[in-house]
Amino acid sequence: MLDEALFSQIRKDLSENRFDGLTVKVSQLSDTTDDPIDLLTCMSLLKVVPDDGTSSHLANRIVSLVNEENGLDVCTALRSLDCPTFALAALRNLPESDGTLRVKRDCQMDMDEDESALATESLIKVRNKDDDIRRTEILSSVGEHSKAIQLATDLLTKHPKDYDVRICYVSALLLGGHDKEAQKYVRDGVKDKSADSNAVAAYVLRILGNIKAAGGYASRAVQLDSNHIGAMETLGICLALKSEYDKAKIVAGAINEISPGNKAAINILSYCEGH
Repeated sequence: MLDEALFSQIRKDLSENRFDGLTVKVSQLSDTTDDPIDLLTCMSLLKVVPDDGTSSHLANRIVSLVNEENGLDVCTALRSLDCPTFALAALRNLPESDGTLRVKRDCQMDMDEDESALATESLIKVRNKDDDIRRTEILSSVGEHSKAIQLATDLLTKHPKDYDVRICYVSALLLGGHDKEAQKYVRDGVKDKSADSNAVAAYVLRILGNIKAAGGYASRAVQLDSNHIGAMETLGICLALKSEYDKAKIVAGAINEISPGNKAAINILSYCEGH
């Protein structure tokens, strides 16, 4: 079990943007446990400060503690914390299953090993919607844009209101050079005044470089749904791109409160590195 008093102090420091000595405190906190989930929590606390090797030390400890009971959750979390190489190392200790194949595929995508990811995902036996979303992303990455757009269009037909599918669709369009179609889709979408539609518009405009408008749509989405991770991610990135790093870190922290270890928070913080 983590030292609750020390953990509470670290969380208080983070909420007040006090980062001096954070690494030392987190190291002390990690010494109080051998639970890999607790150690993952420690790793997530370090994402707001420059990596001095402590995260890698914790990740190595976590890999050594992986077993069949906790393995899939631990590997998924390592990947979410932007540690795909450690997640892959931990996966070697687990029997192959659709779950482990999904994590392996996602790690390979993170590492830009797209051909390997395509081969891995083809081994998944019982597929779901998210598998098709990932396949679309991989097809776009390897330059198979027509196939990606077709698969994304089929997904959208089946799941027209699903936020992740909608992001998948506009991403396939943008990566395939169909910017006008993506912009028309979001213009039509925001007419319903929903959080999802505003978040999709924010995402597209951010990718196209219109940071001011993207931030506006993202803010509107968050006003409509204060727990909308996708909108918060875009908002945080837009703030970072405007050099408002402290505000961006606050958004990342809010995401981590809603969904500890969520990759969206890590993504925002990557735009704040060095600031």
